[in-house]
Amino acid sequence: MVENSVSIDGKVYDLDKLSEEATLACSLVQEVQSEIVQVSRKLDILRASSVALTSKVKEYVSDDALVEDEST
Repeated sequence: MVENSVSIDGKVYDLDKLSEEATLACSLVQEVQSEIVQVSRKLDILRASSVALTSKVKEYVSDDALVEDEST
């Protein structure tokens, strides 16, 4: 495999043989994909934190603070 390459739709392209614009676009795609992975991981962490914090809040709430449903 070529050292400086990019894979698109299962095909491998030699970046050294592409135009400057194509190389820049490939670089930006790789950067965006990396950012998507990072944001996805952060979202997983935030979801897990939300579950843990909600569980902790449930330990502190009591029926004394429960608001009655006004529609009944």
